[in-house]
Amino acid sequence: MTAILACGGTLTAAFLRESVAKEKEALLYAVDGGLAVFEQAGLVPDYLVGDFDTAPGELVGRYETKCTTIRHQPEKDATDTELAIDHALASGADRIVLLGASGSRLDHTFANVHMLYRVLLQGRMAELVNENNRITLHDKPFWREKRELFGTYLSFLPFFGEVTGVTLSGVKYPLTEKTLTAGNSLGISNEAIEENIKVSFSDGYLLMIEARD
Repeated sequence: MTAILACGGTLTAAFLRESVAKEKEALLYAVDGGLAVFEQAGLVPDYLVGDFDTAPGELVGRYETKCTTIRHQPEKDATDTELAIDHALASGADRIVLLGASGSRLDHTFANVHMLYRVLLQGRMAELVNENNRITLHDKPFWREKRELFGTYLSFLPFFGEVTGVTLSGVKYPLTEKTLTAGNSLGISNEAIEENIKVSFSDGYLLMIEARD
């Protein structure tokens, strides 16, 4: 089961509608300020989560009767997004799509990228998506079909220190048994040239960023 979380970062109503339309029977979460985008999109979430320091009180009041509301105190040790992710995992989601999880608040953007690791530790998958990028985190080799890629450009970065034995095939700039290290841009801006690409590595956590622009 997929859970779609609309957070309080940069997110348009059109992109939310497009993302929801692609999923069948997904759980929908409005995370605090993300509720305003749900209203603009003409959609009603299944869950409304937050301390509601950014969502207008009048708007929250109207939606509290339409969906399950999980209200948190403003002073807490986790972001609203983290708490919504934990609820989605406990509800049985095996894939989490984070929308509106990037934007002008770089502290929240970086924290939300770290949420990919939180989900991966639970044996599930998460992706952070905006209109130009999709970011995923991997702890084992994987395949991708070219037609399924989010954008033209593919970049690979180590999440913790280094990723060893990185081998990329089916791409413009293949790698064989390379080590990707922090402070090095070797894995940036590749492109798929075959119908299938293979990404393998021996050890570490590998970020994959698919970019449209």
